[in-house]
Amino acid sequence: MARKLLVATLGTSPAVITEAIDLLDLLGDRPDGVLLLHTDDPDVKESLSLLQYHIPRHCGIPWITPISVGSYGDIDSTEAAVEFMKVACTQLRAYRDECRIFVNIAGGRKAMSALLTLAVQFYGAERLFHIWVPPWLEEEGEITKLKDLSEEEITKRLHPSLDQPTSDRPRLVDLPFIALFPMLPDIHRVLSGKSPPPREIRQSLIGAGLLSPQGIPTPLGQRVADILDEVETLPPAHQMEPQIHIPHHHYQDRLRSFARELAGYAPFVTEIRAEEWRKGQPGVQKQPPSELIVGVRLHTDILFRFRLVTTAATPGQLEAARRYVERYIRRREE
Repeated sequence: MARKLLVATLGTSPAVITEAIDLLDLLGDRPDGVLLLHTDDPDVKESLSLLQYHIPRHCGIPWITPISVGSYGDIDSTEAAVEFMKVACTQLRAYRDECRIFVNIAGGRKAMSALLTLAVQFYGAERLFHIWVPPWLEEEGEITKLKDLSEEEITKRLHPSLDQPTSDRPRLVDLPFIALFPMLPDIHRVLSGKSPPPREIRQSLIGAGLLSPQGIPTPLGQRVADILDEVETLPPAHQMEPQIHIPHHHYQDRLRSFARELAGYAPFVTEIRAEEWRKGQPGVQKQPPSELIVGVRLHTDILFRFRLVTTAATPGQLEAARRYVERYIRRREE
């Protein structure tokens, strides 16, 4: 039986994640795992820490995958929007064959919700929804209101009773979307300028602003083509949890934490092995046929090295994997 995965944007309200779990459970679709797309805003990271502690203990769900989307605050530039789309599409593509995917866009910034909705249209999901809560209840679920409470009180606020009139409790609001995944190869070719648009998708692409009335890719369409170029070139996802090998030393916990984050971000990695420290600059190098060598400082004066084994089967897949991981390393070093 396919596992059920809740994919959600996370902001400063951790309650919209636990409420989604409870509402899906009420509908008979309790998630087996939770994947959280988040920025690096301090309050958002505090929400993430709370959920990483609470969900395994209270909800009995040990599979929690946090994915940093490369922004400190809002998605406030074209570059940040493109990066978010690449990450979101990569994750949906990675899990679509092995999981039933339920997507919650109630948390995080509005731009994140809009972009994740677009990613769902490209790569699909079983359900796309928003969580509605009464205003007074919404305020109680904010991380700033939870910081100084006891664990018992936090649990009450994260899991408001569903045995109430619908006007006084959280509600799951399904959102319509058009699954374009069956047409994705045609869309990709059209937006890349490699073929004219088939009649059955021409008007949809024009209406979405991806094609001009003359059938020429717009600047937005070209950006979408660039996103699909990279996502579709990445190696296939690894269907098992990657092996992580970190030797015992002073920085062991820091290295293991980084390796776990990297494994979540790059679902095509099958093994991560820490290697001997070396001199040099942070970055990512290819080691054909299927490995990457990663150098990262992790806020120290040491250049830590990791060997990543990937599912890459071609030079093009390995290069796409290198670029994808290098962007992550670059963000960590900023």
